[in-house]
Amino acid sequence: MSNPTPALRPPGPETTHQQRHAWLTWLDNHRLTPAAAHALAHDARVPAEIRAHLQAARAQARAHWLLRKTALLHLLSLSAQEPAQPLILLKGAALALNLYPDPTLRPMNDIDLLISPAAMPDMLRRMRAHYQERGLSTGNDVGYLHHFIFTHPATGMQLELHKTLPLLPDNNRGLDWFLNQTEPHHLQGLPYLTFTPEAQILHLAAHAILEHGGQQGALGIWLYDIDQILRQWGNTLDWEQTLAQARHLHWEAALHQAIHLARQHFASPTPAALQTWIQLPQNQLSGYNILRSMTAANRSSSRTIFHILRGLSWQQRIQQLTHMFFPSRTYMQRRYPQLPWPLTYPYRWFDAARKLLRR
Repeated sequence: MSNPTPALRPPGPETTHQQRHAWLTWLDNHRLTPAAAHALAHDARVPAEIRAHLQAARAQARAHWLLRKTALLHLLSLSAQEPAQPLILLKGAALALNLYPDPTLRPMNDIDLLISPAAMPDMLRRMRAHYQERGLSTGNDVGYLHHFIFTHPATGMQLELHKTLPLLPDNNRGLDWFLNQTEPHHLQGLPYLTFTPEAQILHLAAHAILEHGGQQGALGIWLYDIDQILRQWGNTLDWEQTLAQARHLHWEAALHQAIHLARQHFASPTPAALQTWIQLPQNQLSGYNILRSMTAANRSSSRTIFHILRGLSWQQRIQQLTHMFFPSRTYMQRRYPQLPWPLTYPYRWFDAARKLLRR
């Protein structure tokens, strides 16, 4: 990171205070300030006001990582108890430990994990005994569409236990492939898994582009993840396998856009194996219509929910829709504290209908 990429390069001395402030605000909003602080640590050209902001952000990132690490170690110790339940760390937690040179450079709001369907019931039981669950309703298989949400009592860190990956095609096509694309690691002697680089970049692309809308909704840190994978693993990654799976999942156009955005913001290198593919028009790629739908200017959260539901079985869809329309009283009081709880249900239904009609 000694040569800052475009998005991490500070405004020059000829720029105004407002322009420098706008750049720092953009870094903060996109969780890139620690990475910029690291990249510019020895750059004497950085103005004092910018350096002070970057140093403070880096110190704060270190403190936050200690909380995340504490929560993560507690969770891994829980999963390591007999019978062991192997957890797959997703996104920020996995990348902080195995892609970035220092885990404090990869901020995250929560810790995401994936576990196989067979191991899910036992892991849910363990977590419900040690954490506070934040679900739509009570029940062994409710959660929020594709994951269960828990809070670590000592640190307040949010843990999201995924039962599938969002935006997989119908009936979770491809989930078994991801569950078998893993690598073993240890954190202070406690075992965990991460995706292989091939599965990693596909999941990150779908998350940033399809789940969060690409250019209009993806955070810079998610595109920076793509950039770092291209820089560190791009020339050894099995691109033939990756593109084949992307086509199978109809995520090829999303992967294409994710790499283009990473190149735009961070001047990411293009692996030799992708030189021809990256020049293809997106409308020739698998999943182009899905890409257009999920990155449209008028997209809403209901559209994302619709595509997530597509990846569930009919039984799971009915169960999820029931709990989405009729959550528990506890959830509704927490979600809409400004309203008397009997009025929260009509308000929820009206708001959902309004969003659907906007599509």
